[in-house]
Amino acid sequence: AAGTGLAFVLFGLGGLFLNLVTLLIGVIPNSFPEKREQNIQKIVHYSFRAFYWYLKVFRLINGKCKGLERLPSTAYIFVANHPTLLDIVLILAILPRAICVVKPKIMSSIYMGEVARTAGYISNEDGEKLIDACVKKLNQGTPIIIFPEGTRSLPQTLRLFKRSAAWIALKSDFPIVPAVLSITAPILMKDWKWYHVPPHSMEMLVDIHEPIILEKVLNNPKYDTVSARKLTSHLQQFFESKVIFNDIGSNGK
Repeated sequence: AAGTGLAFVLFGLGGLFLNLVTLLIGVIPNSFPEKREQNIQKIVHYSFRAFYWYLKVFRLINGKCKGLERLPSTAYIFVANHPTLLDIVLILAILPRAICVVKPKIMSSIYMGEVARTAGYISNEDGEKLIDACVKKLNQGTPIIIFPEGTRSLPQTLRLFKRSAAWIALKSDFPIVPAVLSITAPILMKDWKWYHVPPHSMEMLVDIHEPIILEKVLNNPKYDTVSARKLTSHLQQFFESKVIFNDIGSNGK
């Protein structure tokens, strides 16, 4: 538990430090806000790589990634299930340039709020604004990370997927890249106390699959409710057929 507790302290202090760096960068005159966003995204990427290194050294997590070669050279919608709070650490450590769709409380957080706003992260508070903002970022060449469950998964099942990822794909015509995450230990799962640490490290696999081309899933994809529902259903079924739950239970309260 000591290593886990220190990890929380480092994450909090790291967030405050990143906020300070972001504020300092923000006061420097810059005529290219998109370039500033890209620089902050790179800082986040390398910071999370360092944090992942700490987690691995202290045997809290051992991450593996398959299918990096499947990532498109253009922008894409990175859709993943959300088994633990630590999955975003590995994802951002893997992707050198990407932004996340996050909850409103992240945007106002003293730990990560300034970083999230300056890096171009997008709040999921307003559905219509979310879709338009994501399409704009994709058109600028920035990949989007989205968890269609909206929050962390249940211990032995996925939550019902929301349609945001489908709406974004249908409106932007950028590919969806499904990334299936599987873990072997219940660290920082939903309703799991941080100090309940399993005797062995958590293995996490990020399995990146081939991009989903809309025309191969939908006969006549349109920006409408029918297409959004069908595409979301396809994603739900795809993930449910691929996720490995490893008999993890939720008894860490």
